[in-house]
Amino acid sequence: MIKKIRVEDLQVGMFVSDFNVPWMDHPFMGSQKRIKSAKEVAQIIEHGIREVFIDTAKGQDSGKAVSERAASTAVRSEMEQQVAPPGGESPPSPAVIDEQNREFEEELQRAKVVYSEAKVMVKDLLVDARLGKSVDGERAAQVVDKMVDSIFRNPDALSSLSRLKNFDDYTFQHSLNVSVLALTLGRHLGLVQDELKRLGVGAILHDIGKMRVPEAILNKPGKYTDDEFEIMKRHPLHGAKILMDNKNVPNDCANVALNHHERFNGKGYPRGLSGMGIGKFGLISAIVDVYDAISSDRVYHKGMPSHVAMQKIFEWGKNDFYPIYVQKFVQCVGIYPIGTPVRLDTGELGVVYRQHHNVLVRPWVRLVTDAAGVPLARHRDVDLREADPRGAKEYARTIGAVLDPQSAGFDVEGVLLPGESQRAA
Repeated sequence: MIKKIRVEDLQVGMFVSDFNVPWMDHPFMGSQKRIKSAKEVAQIIEHGIREVFIDTAKGQDSGKAVSERAASTAVRSEMEQQVAPPGGESPPSPAVIDEQNREFEEELQRAKVVYSEAKVMVKDLLVDARLGKSVDGERAAQVVDKMVDSIFRNPDALSSLSRLKNFDDYTFQHSLNVSVLALTLGRHLGLVQDELKRLGVGAILHDIGKMRVPEAILNKPGKYTDDEFEIMKRHPLHGAKILMDNKNVPNDCANVALNHHERFNGKGYPRGLSGMGIGKFGLISAIVDVYDAISSDRVYHKGMPSHVAMQKIFEWGKNDFYPIYVQKFVQCVGIYPIGTPVRLDTGELGVVYRQHHNVLVRPWVRLVTDAAGVPLARHRDVDLREADPRGAKEYARTIGAVLDPQSAGFDVEGVLLPGESQRAA
C-alpha cells in the first residue's frame, strides 16, 4: 500500500517509493530507498522535502508513527489551552529587546561558571557519602546561594544548562539538574530566597541515599528483580537519615530526599504519602526528578526529547503529581522547552533558546537554516511574537513541527550553547 506521510514521521525500516520531488532535489541516487538510519532521515529533512510516499508492502508502516504524533499533538493542544496564561504581550521595542538579549547572555556566562562549580561539588559530596564521610552542608549551601542568585537575575539562563546531558556522569548531573529545575519551579511559585536555598540544597542532595545502595544494583543495566527493587526503594530513607544526621543541613532538605518518590495519588514510596501530606518541597522535587530522568540517556533507557517529556509530565499530572504545580512547571519551563529543535511554518529550522512565560507557544528561536534549508553562516535569533510585516498572517513565524533531536540534522546543544556540547560529551 502506498501512503503519503510527513518527513517527520519517517522511521528506520520504512521504504520510500517516491521522494515527491524531482530526482535532482533529493540526496540519493535512486528514486526509491529503504531508510536505514536516522542520518538518512536528517538528509531528507535538510533538502527541504516536506512529504514522501512510502510502500508499506516493502517496509514498515506509518500507522504507529501517525497515531503517536496525533496523540502528541492532542496533548500539546490541551497543554496550550489549560496551562498557557491568558492574554499575551506584544514584542517590546527593538531597544528593549536588545537590552533583554544582552542581559540574558551576560547571565548565561555567569550561570555557566556556577553550574560548573556546582557539578564538581555534587561529585565530591556524593563520593564522600559513598565513603561514609559527613556531608559538607555548608559547601552545598554556598553553591546553591549562587544558583539562587542566578535564578533571580534570569530564570532561563541557568535552566538552559540543564540541557547538557553527560551519559557517563548521569548520577552527578541528574542531581544538579534536579536542583536547577526545582529552583526554577520554586521561583515561579513565588518562594522567597531562604526557602529556595533550602529547596536547592535538598534537591542537589536528593539522591544521596543511593550511595548506600550496592553499586551492583545501582548500576545494573537491566530490570531489577523484586528483591533488588525493594533495596532500591530504601534510598529515600537512607538519604533522609544522612542529611538529618548532619547539623549543617536543615530538616527541610532531608524532606526532599525522603519524599521525592512519593506520588500525589498515594502510589509512591517509601511511605505511600498522598496529596498535600507530601509537603511542598516533596511535591516540587517529584515533578522535576521524573522530568529530568525521562529526558536523560541511561544504560537501559533512551531519553525522551524535552517536549515529549514535558507532555508526559502533563499527562501524569492528572494522577501522580500535584496538578497546580504541574501547570506552573509547564509555564516556567515551556511547552517547547529550551533546546527543542523545531521547523517553522516558513521552512526555517532552529532551536528554542528562550521563553516568553506569558506566551508559551511563541518562544525565541535560534535559526540554523533559511527557508530553503540552507545552513546560515551565523545563527539568527528570532522572536515568534513578531507580527508578519506583510500582513498576510498574524505572525511572521509560527512553530510548524517539533523535530526529533537525533534526526534534526544539526547539533542541538552546539547551537544552544556553543562550545558546551563538546565539554559535556
